[in-house]
Amino acid sequence: MKSIKFLCMMLICSVVPMLWSCDDEDINLPVPEPENPELDLLWEDYNALVAEFPDAKNNFVEARYTLDKVISEADAENIKPQELEIWCYYWSEQFGKSEIFVLTHDFENNTREAVHYTADSPFMGDKHIDEVDMKLMDVSLGKAIKLAKATAAQMLETDGLNTRNITLRNPVYPFWEHPQYVVGGTAARLHHFFVDAVNGKVEVQESVVPEGSAMALLIEDFNTIANEYFGNARMGYQLDVKWNLVNVEFELNAAVNAEQLGMLEPAKITYTYHLPAAEEHPSMLITVVRNSLKYDEELVFNEELDVPDTWTEGEHFGPTFLDEIVGLEDAIGTVKLGPVTDTDTPIVSLFQPLGQEYLIYRFKGENTPSVDVDAHTGELLQ
Repeated sequence: MKSIKFLCMMLICSVVPMLWSCDDEDINLPVPEPENPELDLLWEDYNALVAEFPDAKNNFVEARYTLDKVISEADAENIKPQELEIWCYYWSEQFGKSEIFVLTHDFENNTREAVHYTADSPFMGDKHIDEVDMKLMDVSLGKAIKLAKATAAQMLETDGLNTRNITLRNPVYPFWEHPQYVVGGTAARLHHFFVDAVNGKVEVQESVVPEGSAMALLIEDFNTIANEYFGNARMGYQLDVKWNLVNVEFELNAAVNAEQLGMLEPAKITYTYHLPAAEEHPSMLITVVRNSLKYDEELVFNEELDVPDTWTEGEHFGPTFLDEIVGLEDAIGTVKLGPVTDTDTPIVSLFQPLGQEYLIYRFKGENTPSVDVDAHTGELLQ
């Protein structure tokens, strides 16, 4: 009997705390979320790609995030990924080809799509991030955005967060000990933000456009041409041509399908300006040619007068394009590493098609289809 009473007392004591917990509603607390749900999602998508294409395993090079808001224009907690691309790649010495595996996760439609294709150029700017190094990463996308914005808040002014693009990668240059969240943006931006994916260290590199790059030449030539017509009164009167550019044609040193990515560069650049007639001048077509990449190269000017007032091959554009577009080198990389046929000519045109609000790089083909790249996002247009 005594043992029965003891057992009843034990049961009562064990129930009382349970009743007390119910009164405080602890039982309704939400299940804790994982420490790094975004990193878990990165692994989930990577593993899904590997499951589809086993050769992608341990060949991870990039995770490209497209956000739903511009980083500089929204609170960090309100910025979410809109799309994620997992890129894995390896170079086949036997066939002289890149084997590229890409998984695209569309968060808006909750869909995943995995593809595999070959390209004739290796990745030039990234090191592989193997699974051992991936497991060391402790900084999520959301945390990287918060850290970048906290650093930007301490700066007087920055253009480094005016973007919706962040890529997790390990750049070949400059050297980094760990993978970095590299904040994207235009080729002409002054500030470049890097967030260490392991320890969260933020580094802001203030740099000019790379010397000798196509964008550096564009900036130099654009200002030189504007000054030639406005400051030096070349025509006997001042002309403001800044907003009358209609085409920039790059002639590469080889056809796009004849060389690998790292070997292609502009050998000649032709700028075309169209000016409708005005009170002080007739209608005019101005072409300016740069015949080499040397900075001291003399530009060759030519003016054709009394041309039609309407330009039918695209829109006029001006200086804001320098702050909004990716460089030619990035556009070439998009084509060379993309699932498209490399064009069979060296001609690339930068222009704004009629009725469109954005510039494109058009890689012209003769016996192959032409390929267009969005000059603002660097993405293929198909």
